[in-house]
Amino acid sequence: MSVTDTDTPATVTGERAELIATLERHRGFLLHTAAGLTEEQARTASTVSALTIASLLKHVADTEEQWFRFAVEGASAFEQVYTDDVDWSAVDAEAATNGGDWSGSEWEDTRFVLAEHETCAYLRARIEQVAARTEEVLRSADLDTTHALPVAPWFEPGASWSVRRVAIHMLAEISQHAGHADIVREAIDGQKTMG
Repeated sequence: MSVTDTDTPATVTGERAELIATLERHRGFLLHTAAGLTEEQARTASTVSALTIASLLKHVADTEEQWFRFAVEGASAFEQVYTDDVDWSAVDAEAATNGGDWSGSEWEDTRFVLAEHETCAYLRARIEQVAARTEEVLRSADLDTTHALPVAPWFEPGASWSVRRVAIHMLAEISQHAGHADIVREAIDGQKTMG
């Protein structure tokens, strides 16, 4: 089978190319941190946190997929996360007892729980699949298209984000979790990805 012009995506330049390349670079840091681990090591919580490298891979894939769905579809992309049955006042109260941190809440912790089938190979493939969809969106979407954010305590009421803002948010999210993974990996076997 030969490759034709219709099989090759159009070359992107400028801002789009920068966003795509920078997201790819930081995903690469995260994936490099997971390289060479056994399944047991990937599921090891090696610090005082409950985070594992495998749970970080899962979280990044799920989060990126959801945010880029939001970039295309709007707040309906979050229907399964920000449901009407979430008692935000209870989540707020729980966060208040944790110094304003929502990450210790029962609601938030479920986002890092691994299923048996979520092996390192599965999670790496999932990140690559999500990355391909992200690139597709960034190649074609109007970066200025905005959608209202869903209601949640950590979003400014009435705020809207553009596709561009979603990409920047995901860059921060992936970078932060690549750093978390680096710390977890160093505590497992001394390997440092970023330092």
